[in-house]
Amino acid sequence: MSLIQSLIHESHDYLRGGTQKETYTRDDVEEVACPLCGADEPERIYLEYDILGICRCGRCDLIYTSPRLKAPEAIYWGDAADYLEEARLVFSGQRPHHRDPNYLEELRLVERYRRPGRFLDVGCNMGMLLRLARERGWDAVGVEPSRSLGGLAREKLGLTVHEGFLEDFSPDSLGRFDVVAMSDVLEHVARPLPLLRHAHRFLAEGGVLFVKVPNARWNLFKQRVSALGGRAPRQGIWDSYEHVVHYTSRTLRRMLETAGLETLCLTVGKPVQVPAWHRYVGQYYQYPSPWCLDWKRHAGRSACFWLSVPERWLRGGRVGYLAPNLMAVARLAA
Repeated sequence: MSLIQSLIHESHDYLRGGTQKETYTRDDVEEVACPLCGADEPERIYLEYDILGICRCGRCDLIYTSPRLKAPEAIYWGDAADYLEEARLVFSGQRPHHRDPNYLEELRLVERYRRPGRFLDVGCNMGMLLRLARERGWDAVGVEPSRSLGGLAREKLGLTVHEGFLEDFSPDSLGRFDVVAMSDVLEHVARPLPLLRHAHRFLAEGGVLFVKVPNARWNLFKQRVSALGGRAPRQGIWDSYEHVVHYTSRTLRRMLETAGLETLCLTVGKPVQVPAWHRYVGQYYQYPSPWCLDWKRHAGRSACFWLSVPERWLRGGRVGYLAPNLMAVARLAA
């Protein structure tokens, strides 16, 4: 596999607890209007799985999935035993998690704005970010709709994790927090504005909201690179089976502002180095990948990330196409 192929290739045939399928039908999907401005003026820019459309709103430029799966969150309703197999060495403390460098980067960013206090992780999964927050002195609490994932966080890591969506709770039931974090969550949310408006109700005085999402311009870059080979892949660029909204720095900032939040910082995040060899030994998906096995993927993503710094400078501070992820810190608008 060439370096370029390694850069754009994503395989999802590893062992996981969820219910992702290789093929979807009309019964699985629904067409939707723009989640930001409400317009129904989609411009199709890509198609995955032969049915999931990547569209750009003709009014506000937000990129979103339509048709999209009716229940994209269902891929996380898997059995706890499968998730445990993926992460048992992390739970036992024998291995780090492959996202630990990303989680530490996120925590260091929010700690520029708030000292360790109460920390709420929305969509905390198995609690990997929460465990690091706790180690750094935060009073860490999670909310997770998947019974399997939340149960593992409680049982294996001893974390306080409430089962459900954030909308199921109120500040009266959970309290208020110095940081409310949504790390790799907002791209999964079909109605992001109501969630953001509800989330800032949980902020303590001076508290901040942290959001991390994939950079849609990075996906556009991968899409164009894949076209150089003459045949675009039917899946794996936009992750449209689970990602229903795709943000650029401009549309993320606008989404936050529309929800009543003021953006304090919008920067780029390091690439998540998912092991390419997970498709051969899926139970090791959660662990860092040896450089000798995945050097092409690591080198390609790392090079693009570092090149995104001068790219941003050349674009007058605007995030461009080479940054894999966006990170934002926001507070309630005055």
